[in-house]
Amino acid sequence: MPCRPGGRLSVRRRHDHARLGLEPCEARQLLAGDGHMAVGMNLENVVDWSPAWTFTDAFQASRPWIAHAVDEETGVLTWDVGEARPLPLDAAGNVTALETWSDAGRSLRHAAGTLMFREIGGAYAAGTYRAEWVGSGTVSFGFDARLIASGESPGGVHWADLGVTPSDAGIYLRIDATSPSDPVRDIHVWMPDWQGRRFAGERWTPGASFSPFHPLFLKRLAAFDVIRFMGMQETNSSDIVTWSDRRTASAARQGSGPGGTPSEPMVNGMSLEYMVQLANDLDADPWFNMPPMADDGFVATFATYVRTHLEPGRKVYVEWANEVWNFGWGFEASQWVAEQLSLPGNADLDHWQVAGREAKRDLDIWSEAFAGQMHRLVRVAAGWAAVDWVTDRIAESMAGAFDAIAIAPYITPTDAQRDASTAATTVDRVLADTRGNIAASVEWVTAHARLARGWSTSLGREIALVAYEGGPHLDGRGAAYQPAFYAATNDPRMGDIYREYLQAVDAAGLDLYVDFQFTGAAGAAPSGDFAKLHRMDEPLATAHRYRAVVAAADGSLWSAPVTPPPPEPPRITITGGSLAEGSAGRRWLAFTITLSQAWSRPVGVGWATANGTAVAGRDYVRAAGRIVFAAGQTVRTVRVAVIGDRLREQDETFRVGLRAAVNGLLSPDTRLATGTILDDDRPAALAAASPAALAAAFAAWDADSTAAR
Repeated sequence: MPCRPGGRLSVRRRHDHARLGLEPCEARQLLAGDGHMAVGMNLENVVDWSPAWTFTDAFQASRPWIAHAVDEETGVLTWDVGEARPLPLDAAGNVTALETWSDAGRSLRHAAGTLMFREIGGAYAAGTYRAEWVGSGTVSFGFDARLIASGESPGGVHWADLGVTPSDAGIYLRIDATSPSDPVRDIHVWMPDWQGRRFAGERWTPGASFSPFHPLFLKRLAAFDVIRFMGMQETNSSDIVTWSDRRTASAARQGSGPGGTPSEPMVNGMSLEYMVQLANDLDADPWFNMPPMADDGFVATFATYVRTHLEPGRKVYVEWANEVWNFGWGFEASQWVAEQLSLPGNADLDHWQVAGREAKRDLDIWSEAFAGQMHRLVRVAAGWAAVDWVTDRIAESMAGAFDAIAIAPYITPTDAQRDASTAATTVDRVLADTRGNIAASVEWVTAHARLARGWSTSLGREIALVAYEGGPHLDGRGAAYQPAFYAATNDPRMGDIYREYLQAVDAAGLDLYVDFQFTGAAGAAPSGDFAKLHRMDEPLATAHRYRAVVAAADGSLWSAPVTPPPPEPPRITITGGSLAEGSAGRRWLAFTITLSQAWSRPVGVGWATANGTAVAGRDYVRAAGRIVFAAGQTVRTVRVAVIGDRLREQDETFRVGLRAAVNGLLSPDTRLATGTILDDDRPAALAAASPAALAAAFAAWDADSTAAR
């Protein structure tokens, strides 16, 4: 079965087909012909707070309807009353009526609002947007949108031209009035013309001669072999059970968002028709995730549509649910699996057996749908990167109904690194830790490569090893070090670390790497920053991680010479000491600050004292400062004044700590040093000293006191 005319077939795929004696596009082959892994990309959820210019019609990514309440006497608008008074909608998500009601003597009426490109720092296209709709009613616009002109066409289509100056507010659209017999519907908000192409008027339906996806969105995805739709399907929070629950291509919009809204609570993701169209537009292999609660009819109809409408040269990857081991917030499949254990007949099963059984059930349906075309189907057994026995347990419960084992070998901070991180943690420190943590990712890949080889031998056919997600996972979790994690993620040096990581997991045995994820809003967040692009038109010079993944996808990473990592900056340590306090005046206790190696640039570090059993002002003089090591210098000394007295007391201690290093690294176990003030007023101490020793001590004290004065 040949590729469609004009379809893309990479050099490495042609090489594989020739090597295996297969016709073009029919190989169920994941390995690149040159021995390197293929590369794909995960797509973000379709939400209004995404910077992705997914559609030419921005309304397709708008927020599900927000139910406003308007006081008919004062005109005051209450933003969201959906919990108490949800909007009445039809099956496609169109507002069918705006209700009125009374509350505490006030007469209230509905208005229906929605948002586009909200709270993304204005990271969307400026210019003239064209809005159109049909039906009897009133539609208004606000926030970043200014009405330029409006009217009605002879065919009864209402239109408005909007001048848009992007900001964090985004575009606001509101239905203020609508007729129940002829409601406002078929709303479109087309983006500005792009490089000579005008989008206004393009109402996409399956089979149309044009693409519904923005050309820049397509261009920046073009390098990738596989597109994973887990996010766009809202897999982690999907409510889909039957085929009637799905989102259709004719729905009012293509986004639902995790959790939905009170007026649109159904979480059903993007329509299958749009997803298949995107795969065909890109000549890429789609990766679909079956909703965990979907019945057999849904799965069969989904698979049949893909078999029929995905262009012949494409494979399809299929996975059941997503991360069934993850009990974090929003990962509802794990909770669903756990609930199944309490049902009759499941008492003797564990979590992984149930997950494997459910995956096999769906993938068997896909196998039936693709009978005679199994070379186009890659059934995925998804496991837990850090715990290979869990992956094996799931695979075992799938009884051979899989073609690839999938993991997510992220680069993650260790618990010890988190414990040592503070608000003073530097970007240099985070980057050094991230580079060092690549080794753990490689270990996970290596362990699962052994697992895949074992299953290949057991089943008598090749079982591939793929990464369903991956990349640096620097989740700040709202801690004080979160800004440093975010800054490190976007530091230019992270691009080099990413390249090392991709080369390492490729060498460890991955056949396919699917990065997480394509787009996302800028800003430090508890879950971390996964986005390869913070805006669709981001200059590639600043998209360091995106360029690294593209280099792996287009093959240039493998042909480029491997640049050794730059040497790690010197580690800075401090050591203390002890000093007899003396009977009066001040003496000076020295602390030595040392670099682990000479450095070609100046190294700076701050220092400050802190109480222990000794108290500043009584036993020593509080002090702080900053020192700079000149290039090549490795040792510096700071001194703290100790206050002498004639009191009989125990030896006392205080500390000097280092902070805010520049061009150097601080470690938790070497950034603090203790100074001990030895009491010399106890009789035992005096009796133990010889006359000569006492004379020498007093001479030293006199010298220090004179210097201090």
